Parts: sequence; C-alpha cells; structure tokens
Amino acid sequence: MKRPTLRDVAALANVSHQTVSRVINADARVIEPTRERVLAALRELNYVPNAVARSLTSARTHTLGVVTANVSDYAFGQTVAGAEAAARRHGFYLLVGSVEDASNEAEEAAYLQVLLQRQVEGLILDWPTLVEHSASELAHVAARVPVVLVAAATDLAGIQAVDIDNRRAGQEATAYLIDQGHRSIATITGPPEWGAARDRLDGYRDALTAADVDVVPAWIKSCPDWGPENGRLAMIRLLDEGLRFTAIFAQSDLLAVGAIAELRRRKIRVPEEVSVIGFDDIPIASFLEPPLTTMRQPIRELGELAANIVIEAIDRGDREGEIRSDRHLLNATLIVRQSVVPPKETPSS
Repeated sequence: MKRPTLRDVAALANVSHQTVSRVINADARVIEPTRERVLAALRELNYVPNAVARSLTSARTHTLGVVTANVSDYAFGQTVAGAEAAARRHGFYLLVGSVEDASNEAEEAAYLQVLLQRQVEGLILDWPTLVEHSASELAHVAARVPVVLVAAATDLAGIQAVDIDNRRAGQEATAYLIDQGHRSIATITGPPEWGAARDRLDGYRDALTAADVDVVPAWIKSCPDWGPENGRLAMIRLLDEGLRFTAIFAQSDLLAVGAIAELRRRKIRVPEEVSVIGFDDIPIASFLEPPLTTMRQPIRELGELAANIVIEAIDRGDREGEIRSDRHLLNATLIVRQSVVPPKETPSS
C-alpha cells in the first residue's frame, strides 16, 4: 500500500502542501479552521511526518540525549521515564545511553560524541559523581548544546543541575526518629563518593546536633553501594561491635531491607526493639513486613524538571555564557508506615 504524502494530505484538506507543513511544525500563523481541517486529513490518511526530512529542512531534530549511570536501576529508570514524559509533551524524543562505570573515560566520551553526532539539541546527564575528566568533557559539550546534570553538582559555566535536597531529607528522616523518642540512632550510608550519601549524612548529623545528641562515629557505617547485601553487612558490623542503638536510618530502602534481614536473623524484632527508616520509597516498601517508613524521592519529577530546563534553553536559543549555572533542588517527603515506633527503655545491642 502506497504511503500517503504531504501532497495527498494537502489535496484532501484543500490547502497547499506548505500549509500542511506549517501545521505539522506547529506554526502559529495558521488559522484555527484551516489547522483543524489539516489535522483531520492527517488522521484520515494516517500520515506520519518524516522526522529526517523535517530535520533537514528546519535544522531541528527535536531530540534530547540522556546518558545515565545504569538505566536498569529503579531510580535511574524513573528519571529517564520522567524526562521522556516531559520531552514528549514538548514534541521531543529521547536517545538514551547507559554508562555503568563512571570512571571509564573512553566509554563516557564516546557516548557523548555519538549523541552529538546524532544532532541532539540538548543533553541530560544522570551521573551521581563528576570526576575531573567528565568536567573537562562537559565544558566542551556545553559550548554546543544545553546540558543539565542530575544528582551531581557543578560550577561549570552554562550547565545547570537538578537534585533532591538530600541534606534536608537526611535531617527530616533523623528528626522523625528523634521525635519518636529515639536518641541512639545509627545510620547506614551509601557510597561516600556520592554527593547524595554525603549530604544525607550531613543531614543526619544536623538533626542529632540540633537535638543535643552526640554524633557517635561508630554509629555510622558506609557501604560501597546501595544494595541489600551491603545493608546486611553493615548491620553485622554494628551488631558485632556491640553497639547499642534503638533506631537505624538507612540511606536507601534496599539498605534497609538488608539491615532488617540481619536483625531478623538475630531474633531482634523490628520495630519493637529496633526502628528502621529508609530512603527512596521503592515500590515494594509498603509491602515489606513491617511496611517501611521512608523518605520518598520525587525521582520521576526530577527527570521531568531536567527535560523542561533543557527544552526551555533550546527554545530560548541559549548559547555558551548565556545559560545560568543554577542548581534546582526538590524535596523528599516523609512516608510514615509501621517500621518506626517509640523506643523501649534500654537500647538493643
């Protein structure tokens, strides 16, 4: 079956093919009755615009590039989903790449170059850490297209960043435990090289200091990643060192899952003997036993915000030196469930 052409649509709508092109490209100069007639003809013929041809004539690709640390991870996946939803609303499409090893300079640079060769109009980089070679590469990229970083801070000219206010969230999580009467509060953190882990730890310290509670270094156990096995190993360290605590602030829900598993293995009841609060609000958090109290990250909204910032910069025609180097922070929300209760008289050990 012959594929309908622009001229077929024009003939059916009784307009010129130039008018059809203007409707497809959302030209505001087309009057509404004519626009409706063209749109009806497009639907009737099931006409699909040729994106390649449009880009050649308009010098636009309506494409954004997204490079993430691990697209299979829940948080990174949700960021991409949010960015895709926002991009689609504005008539943009995404090209997505995943670089799991942030220290792999060659792979990282190759992805950026491939996306630029594909003529993306803007870039969203979901990298939790920003090493020196990344910063150097990004400076060159930002000179060509608008760039927004997710979950990484930078003072590079022309690059904006979006993130969760992790310090505030860490403070709120710990303050909630304190409000419930806990004073012996341990914490299990994510990788120290991640800004999110450092900020959440600072928030934990802020809350303890504000409540006039000593910050005990031994209560702080850092992990090389955010997964449940490291949460379990951190809990083993806390318990084997004979530390006494009534509550745990785990910097991710998966760390909390591992910690709870080890507490159960040792017949320590949650929350009766040790309360646990997590971070993320992953889909299974409300189905755990007990359902997990946690800080909900607006991860999808983070991706939407990143895409909106990039698209606004594209629409303004920003160039190097004209883009603000702002950092936009979204707040996490405390979700209260059943894994936190007031403590007993004596901390568990």
